[in-house]
Amino acid sequence: MRREQVDFVKNVSSSDAAFQLADVYSKLNQLNNTIRALNLQVKTLTAVVNNLTNISQTCDGRKIITDCNEVHSDESGIFSLKICAGPVYNVYCNQSFKDGGWLVVYNRYNENNNIFNRTWHSYEQGFGLPDGEHFIGLKRLHALTYGSTYEIAFILSINSEENFGIYNHFEIDNQDDRYAIKNIGSPSGYMRLFSNTEQLYKFQTFDRNKLHPLARDTMIDEACAFWFIDMPSSHDSSGFKLFCQNLRYLKIMIRKL
Repeated sequence: MRREQVDFVKNVSSSDAAFQLADVYSKLNQLNNTIRALNLQVKTLTAVVNNLTNISQTCDGRKIITDCNEVHSDESGIFSLKICAGPVYNVYCNQSFKDGGWLVVYNRYNENNNIFNRTWHSYEQGFGLPDGEHFIGLKRLHALTYGSTYEIAFILSINSEENFGIYNHFEIDNQDDRYAIKNIGSPSGYMRLFSNTEQLYKFQTFDRNKLHPLARDTMIDEACAFWFIDMPSSHDSSGFKLFCQNLRYLKIMIRKL
């Protein structure tokens, strides 16, 4: 038996079609309402996430910043710094030197060699208290300056006399290149720490360096760690010792431009 093709459209009455059309419109309206509700929830959740990500204070009430330029106060003090994806780290922001906004990364003033007579690993990680003698750590200093535009200030305070030198660009490399100074800008002020900016200055400690053996002895005696040019075969004993001794009175700060 040959089956006849059924035309469903023709077999649907006008009242049925109207009912189905109304049902479609009702479902579309419900779908639109659901979409609006979901969009509202997404906005609410986004606001919550942004609030958690950009939370402005730690549990102890300190404001979280990503740079000392974000401190809108004339008073220097301790702030909680967020560096990339790393944990929050307390730092000291100096607001009194050259219009403020300076992050203190190295501070030494009381000739206490025990604090700074440390290994390469300690200088990588950082040590001390932000409102006292301390070093922020090579890893953090790299994370802050690499690919960014920072200036750096070196302040030497001896017998109530202060001298400083500011370089208008500062950037250090990573641990594979021993945190070498990748970029050092033009200097201003009276003090110069890098006599030849064409040379590669790498961070050196008493237990990891490419310096003359006499230099290593001085580094232990004077708790000396800094950026030096690799010089395994030659050494200026008196000049190197004086430089290391002056580090006892040195403060280093960086400021984002």
